[in-house]
Amino acid sequence: MHYLILMDELRQQAHWIVVIALGLVSAVMIWSPRMSKGWTRRITRFAGTVVLSVAASAAVLFGVLAGADSPRQHFVATSADGTRVALLSHSELRDGAATAVTVAPHGCCTRFIAYRYFGDGDDYTGPTSLKWVNDDHLRVEYVRDTSGTQECASTIGDIVVTCVARPENLPSLHR
Repeated sequence: MHYLILMDELRQQAHWIVVIALGLVSAVMIWSPRMSKGWTRRITRFAGTVVLSVAASAAVLFGVLAGADSPRQHFVATSADGTRVALLSHSELRDGAATAVTVAPHGCCTRFIAYRYFGDGDDYTGPTSLKWVNDDHLRVEYVRDTSGTQECASTIGDIVVTCVARPENLPSLHR
């Protein structure tokens, strides 16, 4: 369960990891240890300054854009025997929504996407939309939305995934 949440958070924060890596690379380029005092050092320092300015601009841009969206909500469903875990991640964006169901069949270091939605509307039916029927069968409920893309895997390893479209006229549970 913790692995699924960690991987989801890393996927959501990947842009910050890239900005930090660019900042570290530019710092090494500007400092340029063990390099002669000639023209190569000047060019390396100039390139490091350019990379640092790009990283700083990206950090400001990501800060402005990421600050406007609400944080992701996580809900965990565990199978009856406790060996399988499914994670429902949902976030409402400024003009749409994103939902993903990630399944960890066995072990700590594998994960598969069972259901994914990204679009202008909303497909979310609440934390109760994820249910293990038995240890090998996962049921995902969603609201059909034609303004986005909804992808559902039918099987993940030995797990059968059933995606059930909920009628559009029923009210959503989270509003």
